Amino acid sequence: FNGTDMNNSLNPDDLPLAQPFNTPPWNYIGNESVVAIPDTGVVDWILIELRDTTDAQLATPATVTGRKAAFLMNDGSVVDMEGTSYPSVVSPPIVNNLYVVIWHRNHIGIMSANPLTESGGVYSYDFTTPAGQAYGTNAQKNLGGVYGMYAADGNADGTVNILDITETWSTDAGNSDYLNGDFDLNSQSDNKDKNDIWVGNVNKQTQVPD
Repeated sequence: FNGTDMNNSLNPDDLPLAQPFNTPPWNYIGNESVVAIPDTGVVDWILIELRDTTDAQLATPATVTGRKAAFLMNDGSVVDMEGTSYPSVVSPPIVNNLYVVIWHRNHIGIMSANPLTESGGVYSYDFTTPAGQAYGTNAQKNLGGVYGMYAADGNADGTVNILDITETWSTDAGNSDYLNGDFDLNSQSDNKDKNDIWVGNVNKQTQVPD
């Protein structure tokens, strides 16, 4: 995030053409893929997860009704594979309230603090503003009045700690690619990822109900 929008440094050279969430802890088996990354401002892949329950604190994995990989745009919006339309998540009819969880490969996962609302057939939610849009206490990073996900969870275990350095960053450091140790998503894993990102976010952990 550069203060206005997000740099899409990984696009188009380093982003994979198929969704990257088919490994633990997500184990998502969806076949979302593209022939080429859309030239529309795509920043990275994210995984959308829907949970249907009466209250946010009860939105455990047992309440998951649908998941889908999608593209995060540089303006913070989320789109489908062609890079412009809203993603459509296959899910049974809503019984209670619908909450959305957003997962990213090396950022702390977040869940909506409030149920999603429908308008014109579209369920939408804005995590960026105001404060408290993500479930939990201080569950997102304040980027100057705009709120984003905490980075540096390199091993995707839900906590930013020393294991993200020893298990991920130390292996990736000095390399350039689609790396989990690239905490600032500029395609490089280097000391800036550790000193500028990991240090500031250490001990942060996901508050998505488990």
